[in-house]
Amino acid sequence: MIYFRNLLSFFFLFTIPLNANPLLEGYWDAIQKSKETFELEDDSPKRFRFGFNNQSPSFIHKETFNHEVFWFCQKYIEKYHSNYPYPRLKEDIRSHLSDLYGDLSQNFLSGKTSFTCFSGWKNGSSLLKIHFFLNENEFFPYRYDHFNQSGQLYLTEEDETKNGKKDSFTYYASNGCPKEITKDKNDFGGIDEWWYYQNCKLVRIEYDANENGFKERICYYENNKETYCEGVGEKEEREAVSLEALEKYKEALKFYRKSLLEYKKEVPNGTLRTCSLLRKIANIEYNEREFNSFTKTLDEFFSYRVCESDSLDVLLYKSYYYLYVLNDYVSAKESYKKTAEIYKKVHGEISPEISLNLAYAYLMSKEPKACLTSLEKLNSRRLMPYPRFFLFYYRGSCELSLGNFDEAYTNLKRAQILGGEKVFLPIVYYKLARVSYATKREGEGKLWLDQALYLDLDLFQKLEGDPLFLNFLESPSGKTYRSKYYLNKVRKP
Repeated sequence: MIYFRNLLSFFFLFTIPLNANPLLEGYWDAIQKSKETFELEDDSPKRFRFGFNNQSPSFIHKETFNHEVFWFCQKYIEKYHSNYPYPRLKEDIRSHLSDLYGDLSQNFLSGKTSFTCFSGWKNGSSLLKIHFFLNENEFFPYRYDHFNQSGQLYLTEEDETKNGKKDSFTYYASNGCPKEITKDKNDFGGIDEWWYYQNCKLVRIEYDANENGFKERICYYENNKETYCEGVGEKEEREAVSLEALEKYKEALKFYRKSLLEYKKEVPNGTLRTCSLLRKIANIEYNEREFNSFTKTLDEFFSYRVCESDSLDVLLYKSYYYLYVLNDYVSAKESYKKTAEIYKKVHGEISPEISLNLAYAYLMSKEPKACLTSLEKLNSRRLMPYPRFFLFYYRGSCELSLGNFDEAYTNLKRAQILGGEKVFLPIVYYKLARVSYATKREGEGKLWLDQALYLDLDLFQKLEGDPLFLNFLESPSGKTYRSKYYLNKVRKP
């Protein structure tokens, strides 16, 4: 009997999750896939699983996740950078975890999807820091910081485009300031940009985009701000900038296009300057509502692979154009997916604005499950009230489409409490009414419906085609609202 009681106690203790968070599940899986990709020996402690037929849930604890990332780092450095030491003793490991790595799980839970690995601290040895980013479902290195035996940073190698190749090399002076950066921006394999510094400040950038030995552009800087550029197409671009400052947008557009034409004669392959000029042209075309030209400029922009690393602004224009101008929700969805992917690569975290717009595109294209997926990693506590309103509204709307009425009501009620802008409140009230009628709470539903129709009588048209409101439509209140709606419709010019 005592044995049986102890056995039950054992089962009970090991089926209670302590400080578990399901959001870490995806990141844990990404670490496991990264181990497979880099062929790292996996001797870290396995996650505890208990249950019959392996159907019970598993739990990731914050401390377990932090240790898993730490051991991934040590195995990676041991295999691929064996000339650097890594901590082996218990005291060194504890010091690394607390002083260097910190609470990695908290960073991931707050939306940051990158981490840094550190080689071991040892007297007389250099130090290496390797920065990893999440690409799809795996982590990959993109930046390497090299420190000498004195602890001074002397070189940074970086994969700026995150395509698996190092393309930027920063050399530092003894005081830690950069003195020169060389870059391969066109991905041809040779250096085509030279950045020069004096006293920690950028003073000049030289460009040879077509790598023909002739530097077609040189830009000068003061206090890290560009002051003047010389080279092909620069005269036309300066004129365009002056006209744009005077709000003479049509004339500015002509000079930007002329600058681009001159530059392409010298450098026919797309470069970051090509991307920059196309972005400026697209900006004016969009604001001036020249949408035919705007779409052609976008097509040309995205035809150059190099523009991807500089495409966030243009992608945002493109996505917004599809979503709110054309109401082309399918194209908007694909565009925002690409935007979200590039934003995460560039910034190492999720953009709430992009995620919310992507959720709206999914909602309008009738994909509620995908809508919820795009929102699941947003932490409402980190959002300001305005985006938080949309987070709860989109969650509630997508749950409503799936018939998950309890979750829909909870999220829509949160949106209603936050308020948002007055123009959005009628539709929130209307959807709260739909949930109430769907769950047979018609009295509460009528109260929500009254508030919705009081603010926006045009919602009656949606209500008329909704079978959930059949009883309301046949009631005296429904008949009264019908009369008001059609009378109001006749009176409108």
